Amino acid sequence: MSAVGTPQQESWRALREYRQMLAQCTDEELQDVYFHIDVLQYPERYRAVLEELASRGLQPVAGVEPRVAPLNIPERIGAVSVFQSHPVLAVMVSALLLSLYTELVTFVFCLPIYLLALPLKVLNQQIAIVYLLSFPFAPISAAGFGRRAGGVGWYSVAVLVGVALGVSLFVATGALQAVVEALFRSGGAGGFSLPAGF
Repeated sequence: MSAVGTPQQESWRALREYRQMLAQCTDEELQDVYFHIDVLQYPERYRAVLEELASRGLQPVAGVEPRVAPLNIPERIGAVSVFQSHPVLAVMVSALLLSLYTELVTFVFCLPIYLLALPLKVLNQQIAIVYLLSFPFAPISAAGFGRRAGGVGWYSVAVLVGVALGVSLFVATGALQAVVEALFRSGGAGGFSLPAGF
């Protein structure tokens, strides 16, 4: 036997012993091996673990990633025992919570514009255009969040009311007015501006 063939045979034998060890592992032990194996250092062993997982019908990521349950406000309210006997009250509370939720999300998405425009005074004509172009994404995204939270069917009215309330709360801060005024203000009227070379 040549010296060149020896390491390959040893590697093959070691891999065969490793496969036998994997076959004797419980499902939990096998998944533990999967999550702690160094893929770059032991690619053959990693493939062996994947093959053993597949032969047992196990998913490699089962039990590690937390299961994310979507927030469905009407379902959660309907599951409360007090509201099961009063469906009209459950609908009213669900609509109110959906409105408050989407109002909060809308205002939070508008908050960066407020913080940059008023307290930090990062505002000139060019930046005002950016603020105005980015503003519609806040209510659109908030409506999507409200829809995912159970705002479908008649509950979509509550979502739209929440978005409108969030936008009016943002308008009440005065940030939108300051942005619009900065848009029509002539250059050099204060605020943050970049040097002429940029």
